[in-house]
Amino acid sequence: MPSKPWFIRYEFTLPEGKQAQFTVNLDPKTLANLAPPPASPPEWTRLEFQQCPNCPLKPKDCASCPVALQLCDVVTEFAHVFSFERVSAKVTVPERAYIADNVSAQGALSSLLGVYMVTSGCPLLSKMRPMVRLHLPFAAEIETLARSTSMYLLGQYFVSKRGGTPDWTLGGLAENYRQTSVVNRAFAKRLRAAAPKDANVNALIRLHAFAEAVPDTIEDQLQELQFLFEP
Repeated sequence: MPSKPWFIRYEFTLPEGKQAQFTVNLDPKTLANLAPPPASPPEWTRLEFQQCPNCPLKPKDCASCPVALQLCDVVTEFAHVFSFERVSAKVTVPERAYIADNVSAQGALSSLLGVYMVTSGCPLLSKMRPMVRLHLPFAAEIETLARSTSMYLLGQYFVSKRGGTPDWTLGGLAENYRQTSVVNRAFAKRLRAAAPKDANVNALIRLHAFAEAVPDTIEDQLQELQFLFEP
């Protein structure tokens, strides 16, 4: 009997009391998003529309950007919300719930965008997918860095167990973030074409700022946590 999907549910109270809910159902083994693509995807989802310069996909094999397809409903819902507007959000996973009151729309939305993007099937962003299993919404940068490095090093442990050569230097993680930064920068152009207001774009820019900073500063940032491991 197949396992139930593992889910992440975001419930928003938007300006003027409007409610919005998004449930991301994920394959319990691969963490791939199980949602079917929209029946009539909008123009901005075409693969060739502002295609990321590092995208390995070809239009003849894949007509639409997998990230864009998964984000259609979210982008539509937040198309008329400004990034600075205040919202409330509740995030539920099978183990627990997280609640944030009176946060900026871009701050709450950026966590959700990250979930959709890495579980969409994008071959570049999929390398970040393991983090979704320990999803932490509304996280501070140091929390995200600790989670990403921990999950990356755990992955390298399993590489070693399989007889491969592990990367203990975090060089591969830095490269993953470099590629992610390129994707985020290009994808922001799609979002500007898809929504008249800026909540979607600025939520992505928050993700981009972190991804862009990590490759050159990862060791310096991790120094903030070194004291936890002193003898």
